Amino acid sequence: MQDLLGPVDLGAVEADSLQDGFFAVGAARVALSPAGVAKYEQAIGDATAQAFADPARVAQILRCVPTQLADTACMRDALATFGRRAWRRPLTGVELERYLGVAAAVGAETGDVVVGLRHAVWALLQAPHFLYRVELGLPSPDDGGRLKFTSYEMASRLAFTLWNTLPDEALLDAAEADLLVDGPGVGEQAARMLADPRARQGVHNFIAELYGLWALGEKVKDDTLFPQWTPTLKAVMRDELLARVEDVVFDQPADFFSLYDGQKVFVNNELAAVYGLDPVEPDVFRAAMLPEGSPRRGLIGSALVLAMNSLPARTSATERGQFIAESLLCRTVPPPPPNVDTNLDDPDVDDPGPQTLREKLEPHRADPSCSGCHNITDPLGLALEHFDTIGRWRDTDQGLTIDASGELDGKYFADGGELAQLLREHPVVANCLVRKLYTYAGGRLPLSRDNDTIAEVEDELALAGNRFDKLLLALVTHDDFRFAHPAGTVVGEDIEGDKP
Repeated sequence: MQDLLGPVDLGAVEADSLQDGFFAVGAARVALSPAGVAKYEQAIGDATAQAFADPARVAQILRCVPTQLADTACMRDALATFGRRAWRRPLTGVELERYLGVAAAVGAETGDVVVGLRHAVWALLQAPHFLYRVELGLPSPDDGGRLKFTSYEMASRLAFTLWNTLPDEALLDAAEADLLVDGPGVGEQAARMLADPRARQGVHNFIAELYGLWALGEKVKDDTLFPQWTPTLKAVMRDELLARVEDVVFDQPADFFSLYDGQKVFVNNELAAVYGLDPVEPDVFRAAMLPEGSPRRGLIGSALVLAMNSLPARTSATERGQFIAESLLCRTVPPPPPNVDTNLDDPDVDDPGPQTLREKLEPHRADPSCSGCHNITDPLGLALEHFDTIGRWRDTDQGLTIDASGELDGKYFADGGELAQLLREHPVVANCLVRKLYTYAGGRLPLSRDNDTIAEVEDELALAGNRFDKLLLALVTHDDFRFAHPAGTVVGEDIEGDKP
């Protein structure tokens, strides 16, 4: 909306649905409710009214701004160019006439042609062609009848995967020239797009979904115990994690998995206090290195991951371990059984005395109804017990010595720092990252038939030194990104022969 209309205030719309770890998957499965349609109508109506209230803005939104209703050529040009951008394809003749009719009718009623065009734009932005990505493909005789995405569909796939927004005019022009039907054509545009600043917002969105950054705003901490938990601290925690990613993907392209055990952080003075680093003047957001030998390492040692996967008054080895298992290792953590008691304090014991979290969790790992989950998550999450619920280092828990040791697939670690190193070297992390990106880009979980594609893209990642920008390029130029069905499948007539 903001790419089309400029900076506008957007009202509340129906919440996205998180499924299989990604809103992209939910968007491919869940339709808007009638109430959601009404919310979109209101939000888009308010946004277009705001944008069209400024004549200078109107001149930026529409390629041609008519001064009278009789100037139908200008109206047609304005709606055709805006519609192509909004719908990511040209409007058909019938579609264009429909929206011209809206503009003419409202313009005649109000006596203002620009008001008429605003209503036509409002209508264009309520259409399914704007709200949904239509990617159906057409049978390709040159490819054994496989459903191949059209150039315009590929423009959408590229734009939303790499930029998380609409195609630009250059990409739509390439689609109009039918230059996105083969790997080289896609590769040329993808390379251009990855060099564009919008690629950063595309990576931001993937990382936000992958690591669940959307949940940060919902996290609360006990005000009495943790007065340091402020809106500004939450914001800089998010900025820091994204800065780490930008650093290895764009600023100094390097091995993406250096994020898993690296000691380079980005802080202002508020976050530096959490990390135990000295303040500087002036207080600016800056790169810094953790001290040599620091037990805080990598992604799992970031304040955001630690705080986001903790409870208001204490840490949560289960949440932290689930983050590691699911986001980094692609392991399935089963849901808790119905009506499970999550209270870690034994009600049958009046005063058990101080206990570490490891000791409190032992009964859950021994209980058959709980062990299926806790035996996956807790050994990983307990490695981070030296960090409190907002991510600060602590030597003890309730005055008791913390045991942060454990094993990852038979390999011993003494604490979270050593676990971070094991994670970087783990043989499944590359495959997991590729699977996560494949899911995000396709809006669905990979099937067994996709394993060969994922393996090939993983090989490309390894050959490129694990650079994430090269991973994106390998994925969007892969043959299967350009087809709706895997190699070897064809589109046949159904039994009745009345539809393809």
